[in-house]
Amino acid sequence: MNSVDSDPVLDAVEALRAAGIAVAPVGEEMDRWRIGDLLSSDAELVRIAISRGLMEE
Repeated sequence: MNSVDSDPVLDAVEALRAAGIAVAPVGEEMDRWRIGDLLSSDAELVRIAISRGLMEE
């Protein structure tokens, strides 16, 4: 799902969930994400997905 108009954060969420990793938004702003016991920002979430080879930079 890497079209020109796609949101890299939502792409990362989708990729991580497809890999069996539980990802949930935290708060109403949806700019923080819970992955297991860790809280991540949007940018960290994208970096995690890239580092696992689930999406390209």
